[in-house]
Amino acid sequence: MTLSTDPLNQLLKSNEALNDSGTILNGEALAENDLALEKEFRFLNDFFAARIKFAEDSTQLPSVMERIRVINHAPSKNGVLNGLAEMLDLSVIERILLLLVLEPHYNPVGVSKRLSSLAESNPDLMDFFSYYVDPYSKNRYPTLQSALFLLAGDNPSEWRECEQEILFRGKLLREQIIVLRDPDHRERVGNRLNQLIDLAPEYVDYLLHGQRPRPDFGRAFPASWVYTNLSWDQLVLNPLTLAEIGDVMDWVSHGRETLSISGGKINKSFPVLFYGPPGTGKSFTAKLIGKEYGKDVFRIDLSMIVSKYIGETEKNLAHLFDRAEGKDWILFFDEADALFGKRTGISDSKDKWANLEVSYLLQRMEEYQGLCILATNLKHNLDAALTRRFQAIIHFPFPKPAERALIWEKSLPPGFRYPENISFEKLGAYDLSGGAITNVIKASCVKAVKRGDRVLSTKDLSRFIKLEYSKDTRTPVRSNNN
Repeated sequence: MTLSTDPLNQLLKSNEALNDSGTILNGEALAENDLALEKEFRFLNDFFAARIKFAEDSTQLPSVMERIRVINHAPSKNGVLNGLAEMLDLSVIERILLLLVLEPHYNPVGVSKRLSSLAESNPDLMDFFSYYVDPYSKNRYPTLQSALFLLAGDNPSEWRECEQEILFRGKLLREQIIVLRDPDHRERVGNRLNQLIDLAPEYVDYLLHGQRPRPDFGRAFPASWVYTNLSWDQLVLNPLTLAEIGDVMDWVSHGRETLSISGGKINKSFPVLFYGPPGTGKSFTAKLIGKEYGKDVFRIDLSMIVSKYIGETEKNLAHLFDRAEGKDWILFFDEADALFGKRTGISDSKDKWANLEVSYLLQRMEEYQGLCILATNLKHNLDAALTRRFQAIIHFPFPKPAERALIWEKSLPPGFRYPENISFEKLGAYDLSGGAITNVIKASCVKAVKRGDRVLSTKDLSRFIKLEYSKDTRTPVRSNNN
């Protein structure tokens, strides 16, 4: 397996705890991540000490950056937190904010001890830090005021600067890594400073344990994570298609290095179009590329993107790409022609907005550094102006008899077997796609388990082949075309 440049993958070089749902750090990788976090939180402690010192001596009010230079922070080059900060290109202010919201989950006792000590030595200053105390666990969590006072003290201009960085320019809030909420669950006007800063639970698990964060499917993120347990051995395609897929994988593997030495003369995007009949391996290929390089693949739900209201589709696309920016995800638009079909002549306002939506998609595709794959059954349904913007257009043809025979042979799950007299050549003669063949095998396996022999019977195979043909109102006919 080839590892990508994702810092988490680099950390996991020696980690054996890989599973279908993501990654979990253990052994050396967990120890290495803990050492990196320990260094980061030593810095945060020093930063707190510096803030208290400057707050007690009002004659010293250096800027945020000057305070950071005084502390001489050298971030750890290892660990998941550093990887996330580099991936999102976090500012120093946001990096400190990330440490602040993670600390109650990393060391809640340490947070309580620091604040209790401060309450005894300087109770007035304790009020300025304004931590929220959970009534059940008694743990303490930072509010927006906690963060702003730590970063800017009582300097009004710096306070506004840090507030803008967190609320308006910040990636942590935009990407929903952190959220602001009223701890008392009351809609109180003018109380933003007392709002609790929450670190999303999936990012707690990510930063402490390496479990990859994935956004919840819904209106806020109309895409679902997809994964396959299968390998490249199970993918049967013709040599030309495989070679073109290899070109895409070369970009995934070496694109960042290419960009770094190109002097900005190479576009950072790599949009790809897969086209071909249903069941020919388009979705499977996208999942395999993600698995190969340790990148999450999200299948976009077009039904939640498209809106009948003018401008809403564009807004949904904007939110989707904003969430994906910097994540190195693979975005997979299945049946993309349903959304990005041929553009019409501008005869009314709706036509004008439809054209704007396609133009906006083209713009965001060209700005997105991760791999963006659009899949369609019919290439001619896509607008020509759209197809010209693809780096690669790869045809997934209907499999030929020899390829279908190989699919029959390779798709049988472990623990099952075919009858001894089975002929893959005869099975391959049936005009079925790879997806249809796997449907037949799956249904036949269920019957084999029911019988208790785990042998796929010719009777079941014949019946389910007929059912696959009936889906397209066809009659089973063996094809010998090569």
